[in-house]
Amino acid sequence: MRNIAFLLFDQMLASSLTLPLEMLNAADNQHRALGNRTDRINIKLASRTLAPVSTQGGLRLSPTHTFDELEKVDVILIPGFWRSPFSQLKRNADIPVLIDALMAANPMSIVCAVGTGSVLLAESGRLDHKAATSHWYYLKELEERYPAIHWQKNHLITQSNRIFCTSSVNSIADLTIRFIELAYTSHIAKRVQSQFSPEIRRDYGDSLYDENSVLLHADELIADVQTYIKHHATDTINVEHLAKRFNLHTRTLQRRFKEACGLSLIQFQQKERIKGAEELLRKTDLNVQDIANFVGFSDASHFTSLFKKHTEQTPRAYRNAVKSKLFKG
Repeated sequence: MRNIAFLLFDQMLASSLTLPLEMLNAADNQHRALGNRTDRINIKLASRTLAPVSTQGGLRLSPTHTFDELEKVDVILIPGFWRSPFSQLKRNADIPVLIDALMAANPMSIVCAVGTGSVLLAESGRLDHKAATSHWYYLKELEERYPAIHWQKNHLITQSNRIFCTSSVNSIADLTIRFIELAYTSHIAKRVQSQFSPEIRRDYGDSLYDENSVLLHADELIADVQTYIKHHATDTINVEHLAKRFNLHTRTLQRRFKEACGLSLIQFQQKERIKGAEELLRKTDLNVQDIANFVGFSDASHFTSLFKKHTEQTPRAYRNAVKSKLFKG
């Protein structure tokens, strides 16, 4: 995930490109600040020509490459339109063909369409018989125009193998955090997340519809274990009880869970508890001790330490950042 191509075309929605671009640059700066000078993300702005591209808001962007200059890329990001994507298709009729050519050049590329940018993928035929989403305003029309696509109305992000679609600019921000985590580290992803509107972010997994596995791995039994833990996150985990419930030996359960999720049972539960704490800090005025108790921690200092480990902020700092952004001026 080191070579990323952002596609440019006239009347695109600039923020659908500039927000993930700034987030990726912030991640790269964090990466370098930690003393890493290699394995950096290489971002390319690609258009049909090298002439500046006019966006819907009047901002003019200068491409660094033409489409035919692009070699194999790891990620292709397709921005959205501001208004009806169908009228825009008439002006950019060759874009779906170019996207199809780019995807064919590297079948392993990850492709992300932001909002109505999914229409360009739909026109190329790449979404047929796959899950997808788009801007809510056009979903009904999209269903009628592209009936072979499995449009998901209740999910902000969809994944079908290596193709992602997001419903909005906020959703591409969520997905970008996930890409940063994969390309760099969870530490860097958390630092970037804390800088870019933590109060409006939803967890990537909560927003995602993955037609292969909602929990992003193929171990269906462990997916059931994850669901059980999510529903009992505030309870004390008893590994023996879990193993008996799912008819596994304790060591087998622990091994399979770590292999599937990349986390231990306890780490996964802690992550779920911290997510619950974040929501309470955003939406209530409960004090830190009460929130700690509510999400399953009897020791507020231990809760604070774990919260900071997961979010790079103390609970009070997190709440202050959220409140100041939501209610300031």
